[in-house]
Amino acid sequence: MIMPLEGLKVAVLLERGVNEIEFHYSRLRLREAGAEVLLVGNDRLDYTGEDHTRLHADVTIDQVDAADFDGVVVPGGLAPEKLRQNPQVVRFVRELYDRGKICAAICHGQQVFISAGLLRGRRVVSAWSMVDDMVFAGAEHVEDVHAVRDGTLVTARYPQDLPAFFHLVLEAFAETEGRSLPLDYGQRLWDRRFGIIAERATDATQLFYARYRIEEEGGTVLLLGREANAEVQLGSPTWEWAEHGPTTKIDRSLDDVEAAQFDGLIIPGGLGTWLIRGHRGLQKLVREMDVAHKPIAAIERGPKVLLSAGILTGRTVTCSGEMRDDLIAAGLSYCDEPIVRDEYLLFCQGTEALPEWGRAWIEMWEKIVPQCE
Repeated sequence: MIMPLEGLKVAVLLERGVNEIEFHYSRLRLREAGAEVLLVGNDRLDYTGEDHTRLHADVTIDQVDAADFDGVVVPGGLAPEKLRQNPQVVRFVRELYDRGKICAAICHGQQVFISAGLLRGRRVVSAWSMVDDMVFAGAEHVEDVHAVRDGTLVTARYPQDLPAFFHLVLEAFAETEGRSLPLDYGQRLWDRRFGIIAERATDATQLFYARYRIEEEGGTVLLLGREANAEVQLGSPTWEWAEHGPTTKIDRSLDDVEAAQFDGLIIPGGLGTWLIRGHRGLQKLVREMDVAHKPIAAIERGPKVLLSAGILTGRTVTCSGEMRDDLIAAGLSYCDEPIVRDEYLLFCQGTEALPEWGRAWIEMWEKIVPQCE
């Protein structure tokens, strides 16, 4: 299958203070669409993000040539304030824009566009705190929308707008580069409801990638945890016990839901799986989903939850390396691949395999689920 951005090369800009959710979703989602993604640092390779996680660039801005790229994405956070002060960054973005390539920014990423002189007469959106700056730069700010595309320029407001943002980003690439998007893209999970398990120290990137990827395809997501409306702090490889990280609110208590309310279930990894795997309500939900043959995705450490629920007998699985020997000792067949599907169960090794997971999850709904309904 030819992916819509296959053969295209896209830069994602990186500096200290970048919003990790926007950064990771951008780089992983572009890879899922088939693009070659290069993480371009401002003046060095190693950075810390807004939530103090460690991030690494592939190259620095002085090592790249705009002529080699088909587009650029500028995530938000505090990073754009520093990026915009580097003339090489500004020149790189301006050259892409002048060549008719896709220039996309979210949240405060538009600060780089202001410095590059891209916004006069263009329709845009941004985080509320810089709307006046864009208007002073000659832009037309569009009220009450999540994301806006004006030709090759795509802008959005906040992390929760990433589904709308990337819908327009992919649309822009497809039209500009003469590519085709998948049939029914944006509606392939329409009218479907999914539960995602959330606990303190659940991996933030895995949770938000699953959530926003589903929403990008028209699906609805509910976060399921111990207590409805509770705030939980999410973790990362840098802060595994969620000493720092974004928070999210639980939509429904696991004690108050049943499989009939959902079309699919996703269990992200992180150390949160240690804390939640013994929850009786979660085990009951997993067993009900299994009996109903409803799709369940387990990412990284997520298979441990399915193991505790007793539904993995005779299954072939994959997981993160830390969990491998436990699953083998439990008598399961382990396959050292990024993605493993065993009927309606989908296993993903970890964060870097999320692009493959996204493609496989959508494929399950296009090819497998209709046969079972």
